[in-house]
Amino acid sequence: MPAASHRPLLDSAEDPVLVVGLMSGTSADGVDAACCRLAHPEGQGLQWKVLGTAVLPYPVELARVLRAPEKLATPDIARLHVEVGRVFAEAARAAAAAASVGLDDVALVGSHGQTIWHDPRGAAAGVPATLQIGEAAEIAERTGCLVWSDFRPADVAAGGEGAPLVPFVDWLLFTDPERWRVCLNLGGIANVTILPPGGPADGVAAFDTGPGNIVLDHLAGSLLGETRDEGGGAAAAGRADPLRLDRALADPYFRRPAPKSTGRERFGAEWTERHFGPLTGLDRPAVAERLATAAAVTVESVARALEGAAGTPPVPQDAEVLVAGGGRHNQALMEGLERRCAPRAVVPVDQRGLDGDYKEAVAFAILAYESALGRSVNLPSATGARHPARCGKASFPPPGGARRGRS
Repeated sequence: MPAASHRPLLDSAEDPVLVVGLMSGTSADGVDAACCRLAHPEGQGLQWKVLGTAVLPYPVELARVLRAPEKLATPDIARLHVEVGRVFAEAARAAAAAASVGLDDVALVGSHGQTIWHDPRGAAAGVPATLQIGEAAEIAERTGCLVWSDFRPADVAAGGEGAPLVPFVDWLLFTDPERWRVCLNLGGIANVTILPPGGPADGVAAFDTGPGNIVLDHLAGSLLGETRDEGGGAAAAGRADPLRLDRALADPYFRRPAPKSTGRERFGAEWTERHFGPLTGLDRPAVAERLATAAAVTVESVARALEGAAGTPPVPQDAEVLVAGGGRHNQALMEGLERRCAPRAVVPVDQRGLDGDYKEAVAFAILAYESALGRSVNLPSATGARHPARCGKASFPPPGGARRGRS
């Protein structure tokens, strides 16, 4: 555990406190929220318990706009910054209610925000940059809580990718003393954290492998008229097209060495339509083929990453792969991963004590908590940063609005 190296904003790591974590990922379908009880005394393991969870979908029009952020003008971004912050505030309220606690007992809210731009290498404009919206001052005002937000820029400023940040939490929660583990998150983008047995934090490797659900969701919208291929049934009914799969996997990102991160900027609508179009006039078998091929892109890119395609050592065959995120509900993805990653065991993270739908919300509760205690939470081995960083910024509630509640 990294020692505190900055002035803390929380009173003590000894006594448990309540922290709400808020997350919305690349899919931009809403906010996941988790109310947790946390304590992490110096020299000891993290003590954690999830008390309540909630999900607050974005209004349909807001979700649509957030999925095409490159079209936004400055006034739109300013307005959305506030609107998204208000949705996040309501999600925090819902999580506290689900935990049967009052917001005045919540010590801290950790908000990831909604990414609308992620270019940590400066490929588009020559300046490394990442931008998450969701005004934290709105969250503080509407909840009366201290809010910790805007985690990624500190890592980017230190020369890192700004992502992934969850590996710090994976390391705290899931390092096994004897067995290699891989934490795989199948969100809009898929990412892996590779945990050596009993290893120190600087031995952790982590990176985005490529698309998780983002391509599948775009195809589902275009071909099925749905927000997703629910359960992966349509993809499971098809067979991947080998030529289309090979062309998609020829994208240079899949061969780029770690550390690396990606997002909608690379694997969004344009990429999907280039590799899977045309998306009109298709019969049912052709629709199933497109979805099956998209699922195979995710499966194959993850499997190749475990085999060392990103320049990391191959993950041992007896490793356990713990899967979180919405993609674990997709039959085609899970069956493909079980087959392609064998003999490694592919297991939903739910079987190891954490609801996989809320893993990242829990993670940002923990990241906020550790940062507010003055600790660094990025892993330079995962992000490529020059040094550890205390990630995030504080937004304060109105006078008398928050108490650093104990539980």
